[in-house]
Formats: sequence, C-alpha cells, structure tokens
Amino acid sequence: MAKQTPKKHKVMLTGVRPSGSITLGNYLGAIKNFADKQGLFKSYIFIADLHAITEPRQPAELKAAVNQCMAMYLACGIDPGKTVIFRQSDIAEHGIMGFIMAFQTRLGELSRMTQFKLKSAAGGKSGVGTGLFIYPALMAADILLYDTDIVPVGADQQQHVELTRDMCQRFNKRYGAVLNEPDAFVAPVGNRILNLRNPLEKMNKSDCSDNMGTIFLSDGADIARKKVMTAVSDGLGLVKFDQENQPGISNLISILSCITGQSIADIESRFEAQGYAAFKSAVADSVCCLLRDIQERYRKFNDPKVLEDILSDGRARAEKIAEKTCQRAKTALGLA
Repeated sequence: MAKQTPKKHKVMLTGVRPSGSITLGNYLGAIKNFADKQGLFKSYIFIADLHAITEPRQPAELKAAVNQCMAMYLACGIDPGKTVIFRQSDIAEHGIMGFIMAFQTRLGELSRMTQFKLKSAAGGKSGVGTGLFIYPALMAADILLYDTDIVPVGADQQQHVELTRDMCQRFNKRYGAVLNEPDAFVAPVGNRILNLRNPLEKMNKSDCSDNMGTIFLSDGADIARKKVMTAVSDGLGLVKFDQENQPGISNLISILSCITGQSIADIESRFEAQGYAAFKSAVADSVCCLLRDIQERYRKFNDPKVLEDILSDGRARAEKIAEKTCQRAKTALGLA
C-alpha cells in the first residue's frame, strides 16, 4: 500500500474563492499571515474557481474575477518566488480527490457546517444547491492533495480544517497512513475582523460595495476613512479591548494592532487620555496608508500576461505533487 514519504519542509496552503471584493478582514485574518510566513514553509496558494461555481456565474465574469483576485493577492505580498500559485481547475486531481473525500463525510457533518446552516435557514434546505452542501469535501481535497501541515484561516474558517482532519483520520484508519493530517493556524489578533456597523457579525466580502460596515481593499481613501470614522462605538469613551462590553472599539483596536504591529496594551495606553475621535482618526490613517500601498502594487500586477505566466508555472509545480497524492489515495482504494 502506498504511504506518505517523509518531507524535508512543512507545507502551508490556502485557497481563495474569486467572488466579491477582498476585504480588510480577509487580508488581516488570513492573507497577511500567509504572506508573513511564506518563506518559512513550502507554500501553496490556489485560486478556488471550482468553489466559485457552487452558484451560477457568467464565464467572462469568472475569468475576470480570477485575474483580479490573483493580482490582489500578489499586491498583498504573496511572492511567486516563495509560493506556488495556481488555478484550482487547472489540476484535475482536485475534482477526483474531491469525489473520493465526499465518501469520507456524513450527512450530519455537512449539514452542521455554518455556511450551509445559514443559507438553508434563510431560504430553506430545498433551495440550497448541492454544490454548497458538498463543497467541504472538495475543500478537504484541496488541503490534503499537497500533504499540507498548516492552513492559515480566520476563526470562522477553522471549522473546515477540523472537518478535513476528521476526513483524513477516517481515511487513514480505513486504508493506512496515506494522507497527511493538517492543522489550522488562527492568528491570536485579528482572526475575526468584524463589521464596522454591526460588530456582532464578521466583515463579509459578500456585502454590497457601498456597505459602510465593510472595508474593501479596493476602497478609495475617502471612502475607507468615512467607514472607520462612522464605525459603531459606545458611550463609555474608553479605548479598551473588551469584546463583551465594547465590541466596536475592540474591533478597531484589533485592526490597528494588526496593521501597525503595536500590542493591544500599547494601543490602550496610547489613547488612554484621548477620545474616540482621535483614536478613530489614527485607525483611519493606518487603514488608508495600507490601502494605498496595496492598490499601487495591484496596478503593477494587474497584467493578464504576467498573471498567466505565473499560473502556468504554478500549475506545472503543483500538478506533480497533486498527482502523487491522488495516486496514493487511488492505490489505497484499489482504483490503481
């Protein structure tokens, strides 16, 4: 029976669904962590275009979204010299392994996934597409194909990695030590950036572009500043990290800490004798500076030929690894 071979370097992987604009929450909760760590691991990032078709999309719109998403990730610090970047649909093994992993899941597990529960609660289970229901199996395949050790995620995505671990353990118990069991990495600060207008909900990239609670990486400085300055606060007048009693202020502290590298304690001390206006102004300054830098780099990378060359190189490198892992799984199952 084919088994894993020892690895020289640990593997880190993440994927991004090319739908909607990337938010400040996406950047601080996952992308920044990946960019900061990419030189320490054998790193992979894929554009999850197969996940994007769980709902109908116009072909031209999807192709454009793939390029925009990839250019933005490069602008956020993902380095093709340190990270293998590829398009999910370019590697046929994702579909094959996704089908295999679907057999390692149970209806109860899939029905408990947060996204499915939210969509089915809103429109009823009969109105939810099968793709949304079973996509955690494809997500598990995405992770397992590259013998992944670390998956940087926001707190809301940790559930998917836990389910992947369950599938992996189930498969290995049945067929031997074939697949590598991954772990989630959740940053201690900024792992769940919240909506500026409703700090009980996460900052969601599905929100409309004019939603004042969500900052998009494509927002202009004036728009971003207005969103920060009108963010929900409270009547306490204290810049204090207290998620239970001051969720709005705590969210802004997390944002400032992630962008500047200042500790929460230092931020509290810095604004101890100042009001919310001065504090929000400092947060807005840091956000606007970050967005300007990212947008300048985005314009540099948003070239279809440059992007396609990177994806072509990434496909060749990723395909070799995916083929080996998929072959191990097929051999274990008696399919090869």
